[in-house]
Amino acid sequence: MEASIQHTSTSTKLKNIATIGIPAVIESIIAVVIGTIDTKMISGLGKGAVSAVSFTSQPKLIILSIFFAMGTAVSVFVAQALGRKDRDEANAYFQTIFRLTVILSLILGIACGVLAGPIMSICNRQPDTVGMSVSFFRIIMFFLVFNTVSIVLNAALRGIGKTRLTLISSISMGVVDIFVNYLLIEGHWGFPKLGVVGDALGTVCGMAAACVISIVLLSKKADFLTLKGVLTRNKDPEIMKNIRVKAGNTVIENLFTRIGFLLSSIIISGLSSDLTAVYSVTMILLNYSFSFGDGMQAAVVSLVGQCMGAKQYREVKDYVHLARIVGVGISIMLSAIYIFGARMFFRQFFQDEEAILQGISYSYVAAALTLLQIIRIINVAAMRGMGDVKSPRNMATICVLIISPTVAYTLTSVFSWGVWGIWAASLTSQVCWFTMSCVKEHQCMQRVLALETT
Repeated sequence: MEASIQHTSTSTKLKNIATIGIPAVIESIIAVVIGTIDTKMISGLGKGAVSAVSFTSQPKLIILSIFFAMGTAVSVFVAQALGRKDRDEANAYFQTIFRLTVILSLILGIACGVLAGPIMSICNRQPDTVGMSVSFFRIIMFFLVFNTVSIVLNAALRGIGKTRLTLISSISMGVVDIFVNYLLIEGHWGFPKLGVVGDALGTVCGMAAACVISIVLLSKKADFLTLKGVLTRNKDPEIMKNIRVKAGNTVIENLFTRIGFLLSSIIISGLSSDLTAVYSVTMILLNYSFSFGDGMQAAVVSLVGQCMGAKQYREVKDYVHLARIVGVGISIMLSAIYIFGARMFFRQFFQDEEAILQGISYSYVAAALTLLQIIRIINVAAMRGMGDVKSPRNMATICVLIISPTVAYTLTSVFSWGVWGIWAASLTSQVCWFTMSCVKEHQCMQRVLALETT
């Protein structure tokens, strides 16, 4: 039975957060672990291969940001419908967004695959690695639909609290991805040695496996949601309007965020591949931080959305408060691990002492960014669950699209700070983003609490 919200004690609220959040955290961590193992496998081909694959991340995520936004919207819609116990409404939103996802991903995937050369020539300014970037990016984009369908299906399942099902999908993706990588990157068991192309094929096979399993699990285990009738177009103008408003604002937010990250990535690509390789590996640490924040986000969106749908506004405040306390604890733990485990971590990727020492120094920045990142993610998730989609968009625009690339360009190109200019820009933008999210979330919460008296 899907999670349902009632007036509950603090211990029960923590249990509800853990029930949804822990599988979601594990799922996100699995995705990062897969990326870490991929990087480790690719690192055997040299630092150039590591840099080449890393430069495909931001253009890929720009495209995926559209579908992450649709996933966020469907999570909110189905969570609120679950709070009202309105199955028809939940499926109307879910099926409409699912159809849009399939159509858009086919169009964008084919277009980006065909234009892989020009796209990567903009995103990667290293002549010795751009060819590998094109090969990897083209394969990933041609099979984009597997990834996007999984994103939306899993987001819908998270909205009704079925994070254990999405965890199964992610584990399957990881197993298939790593196994195919083993066969194709360096050539084992008689398979050809394909290098970066083998890595791309492993990623595609993993996404395809996750997509199929998500469809099967939703069909058999998610009683509140169904794919039956997905081919029938919904003509309710109110549903389409709500999707345009919520998904549209989140799409803009995600696009602006990813464009900002892309601008920073382009600036980074002007540095040597040796420096960018160490930077890329350090970013894996922040990906782990994000995975914990993303798991907490799934719990907050689902529980806050259900409370809003059931008009239990005091419960909203309690859940957000508890989620932040848990987030602070997680942040402190991760920061300590990054600081004290840095040498062991970077030795898994690099043999030369200079690169390891660079990585250790970068890990201090990653530790500082972790607290800001996780709490900011929880704040933004709370705002979305409460129905505020404009504030997250505006904050992302200011901090990631404007502040971060401006500071990064100034410090790297004008003052020649190199990679440290990028880190300084990240700290500046994250401090601003964190501060703004705290203020906006408080304002949003006050508006919600005022509904109790109306």
